[in-house]
Amino acid sequence: MTRKALSGRESNKANIQSRVVQCALQLFREKGVDATTMETVAEVAGITKRTLYRYFPKKEAIADAYWQENVREKVAMLPELLQAYPDTRARLMAIFLDASAGLRADPEIARMHFSYQFQQLGRELEGKAGLANDFTAFLTAVIYKGQTSGDVRPDIPAEQLAWQVQLLFAGICLTWFANPDVYALEARLTEAIACFMDGAGIAH
Repeated sequence: MTRKALSGRESNKANIQSRVVQCALQLFREKGVDATTMETVAEVAGITKRTLYRYFPKKEAIADAYWQENVREKVAMLPELLQAYPDTRARLMAIFLDASAGLRADPEIARMHFSYQFQQLGRELEGKAGLANDFTAFLTAVIYKGQTSGDVRPDIPAEQLAWQVQLLFAGICLTWFANPDVYALEARLTEAIACFMDGAGIAH
């Protein structure tokens, strides 16, 4: 197959995926997630159910694709982030607060995204899937910058530290989903960043 044909196929795939996500998000918001079936998503998107399942095995996967696309947009702004904030603590805080605003704006979609990611984590532990995603890569780049600048310890790989930060973020978000009216999301995120950067122990 020629490079041009491959390029056309990839472009068509991307167009289908984008259309599915747009149609599904509109249905989720208008009818509710539970009332929206995959069959309805396929019908509105103008594709067969078989084609839909080829790209998205479940509704949570569609929400995850939407969330990951938002992350990719943020990744494109990484140079501006590194320049706008003076250190790793401030950069992580900016990332977390921006993400928390997204959670508050679209909590059901965010909940589906986190559900899908934790399902993938189970598959990763079984050796069936890779969990690396754009958010991990984004955090890794921020932490690596901190290592080279001297405000993050260099003896642990940046990607491993990024996983720790991501798990802190996910745990706080899941707690917030359970009781959003009383759980102080932004305050807990601020505490998590402080704990990550400063450590929980007391020096003697």
